Parts: sequence; C-alpha cells; structure tokens
Amino acid sequence: MTRAKEPSQPRVTFYTKAGCHLCDEARDMLDDIAAQSDFELTEVDIRSNPKLFEEYRYRIPVIIINDDTILEGRIDFSNLAKAFQLP
Repeated sequence: MTRAKEPSQPRVTFYTKAGCHLCDEARDMLDDIAAQSDFELTEVDIRSNPKLFEEYRYRIPVIIINDDTILEGRIDFSNLAKAFQLP
C-alpha cells in the first residue's frame, strides 16, 4: 500500500535584529500564525553576517516563505495570514 506524500511544511526565514520594534511585532504575528499553521522557522539576526546586514538593514523585518520574499518592513497581519493561505 502506498501512501500519498504529505505536503512539506512551508520553510520560513525571518530576517531580524535585536531592538527592532517592527521585528518584534512581526515575530508576535508569526507566533499567532504558528497557532493555526505548521511551518519550519529559521530566524536570522542580520548582524551575524556583514553581507546580510548590508542587504537587509533598511528592509527588516523580512519574511521569506519557500525562497520567495513575501513581506518586509511594516507587516500587516492580514497580509501575513494570506501568505500562509489562512482565512
């Protein structure tokens, strides 16, 4: 008997840094989404890598789902929920 393969969980990369209030708000929203949908989260502090810092310093928070940049800057919960295909 062959089972249908379960769809894999979305891979979410969250670029952030300490002291960023927009990042804190986005992280709280991701926690709310996690209560409704499973996903694999990787949180990256942009200060850990000079190249990442240069790329994202004026854009954080940045949320990438399965290699596609979905949201950045001031993130709205309804847009984040849509990205996860939630009502």
